[in-house]
Amino acid sequence: MNPFVKKLFAKRQAGSTYSFAMPMSRITGAVAFALAALAFTSAHAQDPDSSPVPSGDEKQDLPNVAMSSQIVFQVLAAEIALQRGQPAPAYQTYLALARDTKDPRFAQRATEIAIAAQSPNDALTSAQLWRQFAPHSERAAQLSASLQIVGGKLEDAKPILQRELAKVVPEQRGDAVLSLQALLARGPNRVGGLNVLKDLTANDQNLPETQLALARQQILADDQPGAKASLEKALQLKLDYLPAALTLARLGPEERKESIASFEKYLEKNPKSRDVRLALAQLYLSADRLDDAQKQFEIVRKNDPKDLPPIMALALINIQKKQFDKAQSYLNEYAKIAQNTPGADPGQAYIYLAQMALEQKQDGVAGQWLDRVPRTSQQYLPAQITRAQIMAKQGKVDEARALVNSLQSSDPRDLALLARTDSAILFEAHRYQEAEDNLVKALHAFPDDPDLIYDYAMAAEKTGHYDLMETQLRTLMKMDPNNPQAYNALGYSLVDRNQRLDEAVKLIEKAVSLAPNDAFIMDSLGWARYRQGNAAEAEKILKNAYNLQPNAEIGAHLGEVQWKSGQQDQARATFRQAQKLEPDNDTLVKTLKRLQVNDL
Repeated sequence: MNPFVKKLFAKRQAGSTYSFAMPMSRITGAVAFALAALAFTSAHAQDPDSSPVPSGDEKQDLPNVAMSSQIVFQVLAAEIALQRGQPAPAYQTYLALARDTKDPRFAQRATEIAIAAQSPNDALTSAQLWRQFAPHSERAAQLSASLQIVGGKLEDAKPILQRELAKVVPEQRGDAVLSLQALLARGPNRVGGLNVLKDLTANDQNLPETQLALARQQILADDQPGAKASLEKALQLKLDYLPAALTLARLGPEERKESIASFEKYLEKNPKSRDVRLALAQLYLSADRLDDAQKQFEIVRKNDPKDLPPIMALALINIQKKQFDKAQSYLNEYAKIAQNTPGADPGQAYIYLAQMALEQKQDGVAGQWLDRVPRTSQQYLPAQITRAQIMAKQGKVDEARALVNSLQSSDPRDLALLARTDSAILFEAHRYQEAEDNLVKALHAFPDDPDLIYDYAMAAEKTGHYDLMETQLRTLMKMDPNNPQAYNALGYSLVDRNQRLDEAVKLIEKAVSLAPNDAFIMDSLGWARYRQGNAAEAEKILKNAYNLQPNAEIGAHLGEVQWKSGQQDQARATFRQAQKLEPDNDTLVKTLKRLQVNDL
C-alpha cells in the first residue's frame, strides 16, 4: 500500500521530491481559484494583496460618495474582525457597503476576503458585484470569469474570456492560449471546457501552443485519439517543441518510441540543436533510460557551461543514482550560476540539497540549506513546508502546524497543498481524526482536488470510517480512471481487513496494470496473494517489491509470510532489516507483537 504520508509530496510540489522533469517555473496567478486568471498576459498582472488603486479606466467607475463616519466605522469594524480571525462578518460588511455605495473598491475588498477564506462561492458573488460597479476594470472581469469557470458556469464566462483573449498582442498569443486552457482545466466540466477552448481558438490553429492546449484539455476530457492528433500537429508546426513531445510520449510506450526515433534522426542532421537534444533527453528519462539521458544533458552542458537546465537535470539523475557527492557538486554549481543570472532562482538547488541531507538523516544540514532560500524565491513555500516536516519529525507537531498555517499564497494549488501538509503532519502524529476534520474543510474549498480526495480517504481509513473511505476512492476513480493509487488503496484496505478478497484483487490488479513498477502496489498484490492462501507466490512478489523499494511496511509483510511459511530465521533477518529502516513503523510493530517475535 502507498502510505498517506510517504506519498504526500510526490505529485505536485515542485522542488520537494526527486522529480526528473526539467525544472519548470511554477505558475503563480494573482487570482485565487484560477491558475491563469489575470489575462493571459503578464502585462495586466496585479498584486491582490496590495491596496486597490484604480487604473485610469477604472477611476471613471468610482461613485461620488462622501466618506461618512458610519462608513469609516464599518470599515474599521470589518478590519478588526479580520484581525480576530473572523472573515465572515468582515466579508458581509464590505459586501453591504458595496451594495449601498456602489463603490467597486468595497466589492473588491470583499472578494479578497472570500479568496483568503477559501470560499469560492462568496468570492464569485462579490466579484460579480465588483464587475457590475466597475465595468471598465479588467481585473474584475478576469477574476469573475475565473470564478465562473471553477464554479462550472462556462457560458457565463465565455464572453469575458473572448474579450480578454482579443486584447492579447500576437507575440503573446501562444502563452495566452496555454493560460486559457490552464484556467479551463480547473473547471468541473472538462468536455465543456474543451468546446469553449475550440471556439475561442478557432483563429489560432496555426500556433503550436494552441495544439498543445487542445491536447491537454482533450486528455482531461478522455479523448486520447484527439490529443494524439493535436500533439502531432503541434510537432509538425514546431518540431523541437519540447512540451508537445513530452506530452505525446506520456500517452503510451508506442508514442514515446516514435518520438525518440524522430528526435534521434533529427539530431543526426542537426547535432547543435539544443532544444531537440533536451527534448530527446527528456524522452529518455520518461523511458527510464537514465544513462542515455545523462549523455544528452552532458553534451548540452559542454556546449554552454552556464546553461542551467542541463546542470539541474544532471544533479537529479545523480540523486536518482544515489551518487550524492556528484549531485551536490552540480547543485552548488547551479546555485552559483543562478545567483549571477538575472531571472534565475538558486532556491531550486537549495531545496534539493536540503532533501539530500534529509535522505542522509542530516536534519541540521538540511535546515542550513533551507535557510539559504530567499523569500523572493519561487521555492520559498516548498522550503517552509520542508522545514515544517523536519519540525514535525522532531516531535514539534504544534510548532510545525503553526508554521504551515502562517504561510500565505494566492495560488489555489498552494492553498490546497498547505491544507494537505497540515493534515499530513497530524496524520504522522497519529492524530487521525483531526486530520480527517481538516481535510473535510479543505475539500469544501477545493472539491475537485484529487490529492485532497485521496488524502481524505486515507484519513477516513485510519479512523475506521471505511464506507466514507470507499466512497471517496470510488469518486476519485470516476474522476481519474487511470489513477493507480485509488484502485490500490481500496484494494489494499479490503485485503488488510480480509474482506471481499476477489473484488480487492481485481482492484489491485487494475492498479498493477496502470503502474507495474510501483513497489507499494506490488506489496498490495503480494499481501493479497497471502490472504488468498498462496504463500509461495506472495513471498516472490513481496521480495521483488522489497528489493525495488526497501520499506518497513513491505518488510513487515514479507517477514510475516516467511514466518508463517516456517522460515523463522529468514523472517527474523527481514524484520531486523525493516527495523533499521523505520523502527517505529506501525505495521511492523503490530506484526511483531501479533507474531510474538521478541528475539531480534
